[in-house]
Amino acid sequence: MVWRPDSRRITVHHNSRYWYGSLPLGPKEVSIPRRWYPFGGYRESGNLEAAVELNVPWSNDKRVSGFFAKDAETGAVYLMHDGAVGGGQKGVGRIPFLAWSHSKLVPVAGGDDVRLAVVVAPVDASSTAVDVARFVQLAIDFKEAAARGETTTPQALAEQRRFGKYFDEFSGKKRRRRLEEIEYISRHGDIVRAVHDWRERTLRSNEKIFKDGYVDLGVQAGGVLREIYEVKSSCERQALYTAIGQVVVHDESQNGDCKRFLVLPDGEAIPNDVARALTRADISLIRFTLQGQKVRLSQPKP
Repeated sequence: MVWRPDSRRITVHHNSRYWYGSLPLGPKEVSIPRRWYPFGGYRESGNLEAAVELNVPWSNDKRVSGFFAKDAETGAVYLMHDGAVGGGQKGVGRIPFLAWSHSKLVPVAGGDDVRLAVVVAPVDASSTAVDVARFVQLAIDFKEAAARGETTTPQALAEQRRFGKYFDEFSGKKRRRRLEEIEYISRHGDIVRAVHDWRERTLRSNEKIFKDGYVDLGVQAGGVLREIYEVKSSCERQALYTAIGQVVVHDESQNGDCKRFLVLPDGEAIPNDVARALTRADISLIRFTLQGQKVRLSQPKP
């Protein structure tokens, strides 16, 4: 078994279909100390090739693809991988693999950053070995597809550009943005109150403001819903998808008379495709900024 830039003998474990090895790499060997875990398809003769490495660093360093994540609610620990499948072959890489495999990426908070990764397997569960094998097979199939040229076709490259745009969109967020989002979440009630006070100033005699567990703020006239407002702490896709769904689901007017509004932090861009969806759904935007203890609102924009 070869590990660049040197070679050494290690023990290989296999079940006649898959193999894996394990080797600790310290600071004298690599810049980021880690546990090296190569996995691949097993064969009785010839060289064993690693399809994917599930390396885990000894510290929280996102330059290494593998890591562990803990579910804050259940306490369950999961093996994660950021999708960086290498090998130097044309058509192989993180974005090609993620796009080809249609992998579901989840955000994981760690230290002062958030990164996107694929859930490989729960740790110490009855399904751990099966789930790891499934991910290894996915990497094997991907590399075989790349060898056939399937990851460099015009359609595949178009999918990769779309996926890469999403990936960059998320990864480009700065630490400060995440800290602001936490503040927005903690001040959600203040933001709703600001919308309430702003709307109350122009409230007609037959109109009534209300809110419940599903609607951040609504305006009724004669018992009929006329306006609905949803406050979100970021312009990330998942937040926008949720917000659009909420105002559409809870708009019970059924005749298009209810005005829909999203209240979003100022200074955050909305992806073009989502902006077009907002226009189609006739949803207007109100932007907010936090200035000390005050909440400033912009005028609604279609």
